[in-house]
Amino acid sequence: MPELTCTARRIGDYESRTEEYELTFSAGGDPTAQRTLGVKYQAARAYEINAGLDAAVDAAREAIAGAGLDARPSDEALAKFAWRTLQSVKYEEGGSKTGRLEI
Repeated sequence: MPELTCTARRIGDYESRTEEYELTFSAGGDPTAQRTLGVKYQAARAYEINAGLDAAVDAAREAIAGAGLDARPSDEALAKFAWRTLQSVKYEEGGSKTGRLEI
């Protein structure tokens, strides 16, 4: 079963109230199908978080399509996957982590 990977890394000022992340999605092990996205939000602004997750879902779908896969995970599954991966690097200060989702 093919996998969607998401590599997250926190960027920007780690002491700022604004959190910035770089997410890279790749599907099916195809390096040409990578999509990179910058997400920036303040935790007190839910609309910024939601906009970032919507963009992450779009980037994940583009990576899946770019790899030529016919998988159709739900928007909710992709958003949760992106959020969990993003949150896993919240206190890493530049370190990256990769999450995997079977699609």
